[in-house]
Amino acid sequence: MIRIRRTAAAFVLAGLSAVAAIAHADTTLTYQGASGAFTVDMRPGAVRIDDASPQWQLYRENDKAIFSIDPKERTYTRLDSDSASVIRQRVDALRAQIENRVQQLPEDQQATARAAMLQSVPGLDTRNQKIGLDRTGREDRVAGVKCEVVQVVRDGQPAETLCVATPKALGISKDTFASVTSMFSLMQTLLAGTGFETAGLPYLSLSGMPVRFTDTNTGERRQLVDVSHKRVSERRLSIPEDYVETKVTQPAN
Repeated sequence: MIRIRRTAAAFVLAGLSAVAAIAHADTTLTYQGASGAFTVDMRPGAVRIDDASPQWQLYRENDKAIFSIDPKERTYTRLDSDSASVIRQRVDALRAQIENRVQQLPEDQQATARAAMLQSVPGLDTRNQKIGLDRTGREDRVAGVKCEVVQVVRDGQPAETLCVATPKALGISKDTFASVTSMFSLMQTLLAGTGFETAGLPYLSLSGMPVRFTDTNTGERRQLVDVSHKRVSERRLSIPEDYVETKVTQPAN
């Protein structure tokens, strides 16, 4: 579940490298940050994300699912409506276990202990997080790409700072960008009630792609290093046939 959130964050923090004259169906983005390099391959109907870890993620629009692939174990896990239901049950069970432990503490220690638990596992927080965008009106250029500076605000506090470019300026086709939006919309829907549903927000409201990202808390910056519009092979957008699916299991009673 935490990996789902990180994957979401890894994608939306990405940047692009050059203005393209025309929109392309296939696009490969390469990014660099303090945590390492990662790439995003996209075309209408499919998005693949490779971060600094050995695992990679694949969204397939026709399947209405997001897959997490582990090449080392030669396995994959599918996030769809069925597995999302299981995740919600597991999160609910974990919340109940933690609350039971907190209730065993002296009353004057419970609030502090509960807050510490929520800080260590954010998905356990059932409070509705207020997320908004502060469009500063400032513009900048990243690797020659014109972008708008946007401040993300979470529960009234400044969070990420983004510089957002339009898909047209970046040469991404409408159909391809529609698949990116569809992926985040599916993620939000599937993870509703888990505490991780805000992973892709407020990026659905950007109407563009961040070309620079700065984490206000850590100061970490991530931005583009390369963009390609070469055709993405079907192999890169497919799960190897000999990989075995691992199911998200029901919580133990």
